[in-house]
Amino acid sequence: MALEITSVGAQVAYAFDTTSGQKPTSGFMILPDVNEAPEFDLSLETVDASNITDKITRYVPGRQDPGGDAAYTLNHTNNVIDVWESLVATADTNYASGKRLWWAYIYPDADDAYYWAGRPLALGSSGISQNALSTIPAHCAVNDVGGWDTKPTLASV
Repeated sequence: MALEITSVGAQVAYAFDTTSGQKPTSGFMILPDVNEAPEFDLSLETVDASNITDKITRYVPGRQDPGGDAAYTLNHTNNVIDVWESLVATADTNYASGKRLWWAYIYPDADDAYYWAGRPLALGSSGISQNALSTIPAHCAVNDVGGWDTKPTLASV
């Protein structure tokens, strides 16, 4: 019998490279008030490998594309704004020295976490509607995918 994994209790955590180009394994912080995290569908680009003798087009795998923009939906809180703006400022400094920001999706019932790297961008604002939760779209430019790997060690707060 399969034990299905749900998003109940899932967390999104983040950490910067401590050594340029190496995904960190510890010191991850929890991103607060995540309402929705971006999906990673690594779509496949194919390359036409046909030649004039082929009677049908042949393809070989090309690059996988995670999409350039990954957007979180965060509950609108003062803490979320402070944390995100700090991430953007730190990313601007760290990227100059080749250190990237890694994101980890941690599911309580999964053996591993899913990793990707992306540079956070300045926050926008959601619209306003009556009797509704205010959320904020928070975008990142994707620059690497680490995939499934051992869950990270969280920083003690």
